[in-house]
Amino acid sequence: MNPEEGAALRDIQGYARANRVEFGPHAKKRMRERGAYEGDVVEALAKASRCTKNKECSDRWDVTGEDLDGDSLTAVVVIEDGIAVVTIFEK
Repeated sequence: MNPEEGAALRDIQGYARANRVEFGPHAKKRMRERGAYEGDVVEALAKASRCTKNKECSDRWDVTGEDLDGDSLTAVVVIEDGIAVVTIFEK
């Protein structure tokens, strides 16, 4: 993990621990389809172990962590005004 990714990971973890996470419409739709809850995603972001720059959009991060059940999930996150905004969800 490079320094930029490490800084983004720390920021996203902090926002998640402070419950400063919002969900875009696409992420909410995918979460419903896959049976995931906001708490699962927030937990995964708070305990994330991996953060890489999104290949399609340079201002977004692919963040991977374990949800409340210990299952791995990945969320695409953009940092906006001190909030982690989940734009896409994958499980």
